[in-house]
Parts: sequence; structure tokens; C-alpha cells
Amino acid sequence: MNLSQYEAFVKAAEAGTMTKAAEELGYTQSGLTRALNSLEEKCGFKLLMRGRNGVQLTTEDELILPYIRTVLHDQRRLSERMGEINGLREGLIRIGTFNSVSAQWLPGMIKEFRQDFPGIRFRLLHGTDEQIVSWIADGQVDVGFVAYPTSPGLESDFLYRDPIVAIFSEDDRHAHMDKFRITALPDLPYIALNEGVEDEITAILNQNKITPDATFVESDDHAVIAMVEQGLGISLMSAMMLQGFNRRIKPVSLDPPGYRDLGIACRSRSLLSGASSMFYEYACRWVKENYLSCDI
Repeated sequence: MNLSQYEAFVKAAEAGTMTKAAEELGYTQSGLTRALNSLEEKCGFKLLMRGRNGVQLTTEDELILPYIRTVLHDQRRLSERMGEINGLREGLIRIGTFNSVSAQWLPGMIKEFRQDFPGIRFRLLHGTDEQIVSWIADGQVDVGFVAYPTSPGLESDFLYRDPIVAIFSEDDRHAHMDKFRITALPDLPYIALNEGVEDEITAILNQNKITPDATFVESDDHAVIAMVEQGLGISLMSAMMLQGFNRRIKPVSLDPPGYRDLGIACRSRSLLSGASSMFYEYACRWVKENYLSCDI
């Protein structure tokens, strides 16, 4: 068995189709098939049920997949550790993230980091908080931005408390209020945002025993803001997500107030490569220096 066969198996399992896996690996489909067939012969059992609808994991696949991911992770760490001996000149950092962090934090973090370590590459995986925690735990990403506190099985640090606000069109009568009483939400047209770390908004609604009638459900924060601007409804959103938008909208603090707490996590700082460990430190420092407060 060799690492390229392991990588082919993991990529096919993650991509869900042979075509997509081959494209991402730079293989032909026949080359990917040969790699998987060779691995099957050495394993002694069938890998990945393949059909018109893509590939599916067998029971045996589910048993060995975590171990193969660990082998690939350890091999990558070995390569990076060797690079670290030469001064962090190369390496790859895989980050689990979601929309607002990718837009507001990561560009600045990565720019600052690459000024000191220009040879380091980054791969960003976008998902929900649950997905990011799972990716960290099974080694698919090195570090991830998560809701804090996170799983007790991970090592994590608190980064920032981000206020949740109601947003209105500037023409809406509620836009001129000092605070918006959240119990009034069911009486207004509501645009729900499913952004990735959405449990905090759900928790706020549940705590106040509110079930809004969502006119729209959107995962794109730009689309939600545009809908609010046009007077199609109101929404709840983190204050951080509104930075950089030049729209005719107005954020209003909630009564009672609500927040989302954000952190950064990894399996263990001791298991991180030098590049990933250094980025972890840069991320914590960058947020502390740039997000002392959030004006709304």
C-alpha cells in the first residue's frame, strides 16, 4: 500500500463521486479507478460501492477510514516537521471556517502570517459548527473556528463575544429604536440566516420562547442583507457580519441582549505542525489586537 492510494480512497469518500475526486486530485478517472482497485486487492475486501449516483462507503470503509486519515495526517506532519527544521519555509494549514470569519478575520490573519512565512499555503473548508468540530476531531482540518465553548475533547481558546442584533431597512419604523424587544419578532416578517454558527440565534429564540414565521431561509449573508434593505423583512445577525457593507440597513441591539461566543480549536496544540501551531497563536493575537470591541 502507498500514500497515493490512501489519498485516492479518502478523496473519493469525501467527494462522493469518482469524477469530482479525480478532478481534485488531478487524476484521470481511469487512474483513480486503478489506484482504488489496487488498494482493494491489498486490503482483501471491497472499497466504495460505485454507481451512477456516486460512491458510498461500505461497512469496512467506515471502519478503516479514520485510520487512513490518521496515516495521511501523520505523514503530512512529518513532512512539515522536516520543513520546520529549515525555518517554516513550506507547509499547508487546513482551516475549518464559516462565512463571517472567512470574510472579516481570515484575510487579515493570513496576510499578517504570510508576511513572516510566505511559503505556507492554506486550504479553507467551510461548514457548520458541528461539521467543523467533526473535521477537527478526525484530522480533516488542523484548526477550526468554532462556537465557544466547544467539544471537551478538543483544545480551544476563546476569541470574541459577538453581539447578535436585529437588522432593519433604514425606512422601517423599528430602525430608529434604541433597542428591539425580541418578543415582537413573531409579529414581523422574518428572514432566517443559516450561516454556519447558527445555534446561538436558535438558542436566543428558544430562551425567549419565540418561533418566528420565516418568510425566507438563506445561507448567504449578502442575500439576507439585500432582502432586508428592500424591506422584505427583518433578520437577526451577528454584528461582526455587518462590517464592510454599505447598505441602507440599520442594526439595533436586542432586548434582552444576545451574543455568540467564538473560539479557535484543534485536537491538541502538541499534535499541531509548527506552521499550524504558529497560525493558532497568530489568530489569537490578531483578534485581540483588532477586535477589542464591536460597535453597532
